[in-house]
Amino acid sequence: MKNLIYYRYGLQNKGFALPLTSIYIVFILLFLLVLLISCSLFHNAFAASPAFDQIFITDVQMGKNDWVQTYGNDSTHLRSDYTNILAVDYVSDGKILNATLWLKSNLENASTYSQPFKKIRYGMLIAIVSLPTTSGYNGANYNYYIEAVNGKWSEYLYQLSATGSSALVESKKNFTESFGSTTIGPGYVKLRLDLNSIDNPSAYGLSFYTAESFKSNEVRDFTNWVAIPPPTINILTHPKNIVIRQGETHLIPAEMNTPFSNSVTSIIFDRRTDFSSNGLHVSAERIQPPLFKVEVSPQTPVGVYTIPIVASMLIATTSSASPTTTPATATVNKVTGVVDPEFLVSKKYPTIGHITSPVNLTIDVIPPLTVSETITAFWTTYGNGISIFAAGIVGAFATFFIDLLKSRREHKKNISTRKNIVGG
Repeated sequence: MKNLIYYRYGLQNKGFALPLTSIYIVFILLFLLVLLISCSLFHNAFAASPAFDQIFITDVQMGKNDWVQTYGNDSTHLRSDYTNILAVDYVSDGKILNATLWLKSNLENASTYSQPFKKIRYGMLIAIVSLPTTSGYNGANYNYYIEAVNGKWSEYLYQLSATGSSALVESKKNFTESFGSTTIGPGYVKLRLDLNSIDNPSAYGLSFYTAESFKSNEVRDFTNWVAIPPPTINILTHPKNIVIRQGETHLIPAEMNTPFSNSVTSIIFDRRTDFSSNGLHVSAERIQPPLFKVEVSPQTPVGVYTIPIVASMLIATTSSASPTTTPATATVNKVTGVVDPEFLVSKKYPTIGHITSPVNLTIDVIPPLTVSETITAFWTTYGNGISIFAAGIVGAFATFFIDLLKSRREHKKNISTRKNIVGG
């Protein structure tokens, strides 16, 4: 051991200390680099937004608003088929959100995008569920769109703040997009959003829109909000397991909820207002909160029935306390003193949407009670009360009987006493 110490001391004296120290530093740097790469890979693996299959919604399903005049009061040169949304489909792998806006115009003509004094925009508003409904512009936290001006296209992503200002996140300006390409063509426009640019939200809402402006006038076509990921409506009945005997009718209260809402707006039974099969009849006596009336005829076969329901629920992206919905709130940026025109437009953003999802109501139909079961059930329900009542009657009768015996004994005693007095 002593020789080893002398050997190391000798190496240091001969100038080997610096190379050894350099090796240690390189080793530490390599370790930190590997650690940094591992953390980055871990973050990328677990920071993705939810992936979902392609969803297609039509004009009717979107609950689409009518044209909204956002600037000016003249729409003479506006409301063209190039900005009239008929349907939208969207899909995501958790990293990229792809959406296609299907338009009324299917003409192979790109001249409308080159008209002087005209701008056409295709975009989507994004509301982050984890943020308060008072944040952003009337509930919208991001605005992503592509825009055509004089035949040139630009792409923008803005973050929106309730203070009345917006921050540019990404942009790509003045690029050429040939008509009929994978992005823009007859009757369609494709949008592609990198979800990492909005911090990979785990839940968010989308409202797709188009905007068409001519000089100082503009109109927009919005869709109502849709929820991401596509939610499943959960139903909880009271009691949890619905068991009804043949010939009985029950009222069943229920709750429906999703991570986005618990406000039920409609309940439909396979495109009808009620369900009827084999003598089993189910209807919604009340929508919010749900109350179901279940009628089982004596002829309904015994078994488990699954009743298909399509329920719709209301979702909202803003509240009455939002800056754009509060009359007393100034629309001027509190920091710069300058108003963002889009902040004023946001007063006309859609603020509601609907979640529609299938739900199953399960009902177990069992045979009616037998005579012995009826007696047992009757005694189980009323036996205790009957026993107490009978005990009371017996007690009262016993008291009355004892008092009667005492009274008769006293009466006989009095008669005997009188006879003795008379005889004496």
